[in-house]
Amino acid sequence: MGKELRYTRQSVLAKKVWLDEKLFSLRVTKDPAFNFLPGQFARLGLSIATATNGDLAEEWRAYSMVSSPKETELEFFSVLVPGGKFSPAMASLSVGDEILIDKTAYGFLTLDRFPDGEDLWLFCTGTGLSAYIALLRDQQVWAQFKKVILIHGVRHASELAYRDEMLELIQADKPLVYLPVTSKELSSPELSPNVHPDLLQPSRMTSLLSSGELEQRVRIALNPSSSRIMLCGNPAMVTDMRKLLSARGFVAGRRGVAGNLAVENYW
Repeated sequence: MGKELRYTRQSVLAKKVWLDEKLFSLRVTKDPAFNFLPGQFARLGLSIATATNGDLAEEWRAYSMVSSPKETELEFFSVLVPGGKFSPAMASLSVGDEILIDKTAYGFLTLDRFPDGEDLWLFCTGTGLSAYIALLRDQQVWAQFKKVILIHGVRHASELAYRDEMLELIQADKPLVYLPVTSKELSSPELSPNVHPDLLQPSRMTSLLSSGELEQRVRIALNPSSSRIMLCGNPAMVTDMRKLLSARGFVAGRRGVAGNLAVENYW
């Protein structure tokens, strides 16, 4: 008998381009045996030609599931990295193309990392948003927390993928506060209709947290005893935020001891 494969072969069902030559999402088939918790990630594989002789070789990268576990398909959100080895190949996939998915789900941005709390703060930059969409599509987060605060950092407002879905949750009376944060000025006037009224720009999460403006805008104080925080995205943001939050009493859990901070490090 041959060795059992650690992955399954799945097919692309649909592609959505959020921003030309930069941001896109893929929906792919899902193996019925593939189980995961909202917030976890999968290892995706593609056969890519090598630079030396053009032979195909498998390349693997980690991508959080955007879809919730109850969905019958899997969804992934990606940024196209110019000159990259994996994302250009992923961006070139069309409906019907094959993608490999590891049978095991990974990751620690899951609600079971936390003891009960009152408010959940989700800080992310760019495609770090992925894991949080899965959380927000699942009912557990709304049952577990009185308020969920999503802070999504991007350079320009045109990069605010999944914005309409967040606004729909708010319109559906979900206890969600959605704060996009842009670090650069809008690149052109025609982008202004895409800006949410609560948009904080131009700024950075670290500055907003340090100045107290973030809590003033949300009208909720960050409290280590009642607030739970997740960080996902740019490594520099994660490092800087951890330092600021550590000074305020937020720490990641360790074996046998629950924390009030969870961080994903697959970048």
